[in-house]
Amino acid sequence: MSPQAAGAMLGLAFACGALLAAARLGATRTPGLARRIAPFVPASAASVALRRPPASTMSTVVALLRPSPSAASVNSLRERLARAGRAGEVDQYRIEQVAFGLTGVLAGGALGLVAVARSGPAIAMLLLPLFGAGVALLLADRRLARQASRRRTRVSQQLPTVAELLAFAVAAGESPVVAIERVTRTVSGDLSGEFAGAIADLRAGAPLDSALRGVASRTASPEVERFVDGLVVAIERGTPLVDVLRAQAADARAAGRRSLIETAGRKDVLMLVPVVFLILPTVVLIALFPGFQSLQLVVP
Repeated sequence: MSPQAAGAMLGLAFACGALLAAARLGATRTPGLARRIAPFVPASAASVALRRPPASTMSTVVALLRPSPSAASVNSLRERLARAGRAGEVDQYRIEQVAFGLTGVLAGGALGLVAVARSGPAIAMLLLPLFGAGVALLLADRRLARQASRRRTRVSQQLPTVAELLAFAVAAGESPVVAIERVTRTVSGDLSGEFAGAIADLRAGAPLDSALRGVASRTASPEVERFVDGLVVAIERGTPLVDVLRAQAADARAAGRRSLIETAGRKDVLMLVPVVFLILPTVVLIALFPGFQSLQLVVP
């Protein structure tokens, strides 16, 4: 190993050791007098902050690695996590980002060592870990977006069933709130979980229209948004709710059929790949093989 590579490895090891030592020092620090007497002092903003448990080692590492985020970025991340079905997991997602970044750094460092061992430039030991960390963070963001997309698809598929069950419950004489609560107890899935969250918001004092629109904002599904808008308008104007719910269920099923047709249309080109490159050459070979065999028999 060249002296440049050895120096880079020693510097990286020293930086990791210093980071872990700082994290361990912050996690095992002895609490001061103010924190020890905080549980016996009347509640205030300062005492509430002091009563918080000390951060763990991983949380301290996350706090050291990430910059101070703005309120807009935190709110945006919370919305994305809610759309992916991971509401309230901001810290866990940050830990996942740190894990992805460390994996990318290690992979880039390994590639840098291979490059330097093969007489490559020594700057590769610095650039490749940074590049690996960036790619790993992009993969983590892409993973979250894919989770949100899959959940939105599942919610759209569950909407017709939930709408029909709501129509049956309202037709039986139940109020909209009781009907929604009954459906959340009967059906399992992402959409029923969101309606259960709306029921919790109602019990906490939120108005019905705000709780229902929260379902639409958390799912980010156009079909659910139309369903919630129709439901809220029907409740506000006194429109027969059963007819509205049945119409919404029919529209959701029609939207599902259109989505399947559109998906099949987009897959036509991909379906040509195995046909053109696998099936068609095999058929041509089978058709031409007897001719080649006969030519070999005829021509000496």
